[in-house]
Amino acid sequence: MMRRALLALLFASPAVWAADGSWTSQSFGGTLTRGQQSLKSRMVQAPSPLPVGSVATRLAWKITPDGPTPVGFSIKICSSSRCLPLTGLTGDLALPAGYPPAGPYRFEYYSPVRGALYPPLTMLRNEVTVQYRSGAR
Repeated sequence: MMRRALLALLFASPAVWAADGSWTSQSFGGTLTRGQQSLKSRMVQAPSPLPVGSVATRLAWKITPDGPTPVGFSIKICSSSRCLPLTGLTGDLALPAGYPPAGPYRFEYYSPVRGALYPPLTMLRNEVTVQYRSGAR
């Protein structure tokens, strides 16, 4: 009798069905040849569908340029509905509510320098890891 009650309680608890996970993806960023223009990277997204009801919790990124970035260089990561400023070439942050857990995302780069960038700046690799929570909690 006690065993049945414990099993019923175990299966009735939503926390039991919750799971945490993450996915990682990478893309080529592109080449910035002029200042005062935005460069948008190729999209990154989850390599496979996430469980229904997943919620994004954290984002980590690593961007690999082919050289030093210009003074004032800025980076954003964007979903289809909004962009978040990033604090450098690597880091992590808590994602706000409603940010899509599976992406797609793209990076946007901007240099406030006027005129041509010499040498041009190529973003060799953008890497994103998204942590998510799935199921009811």
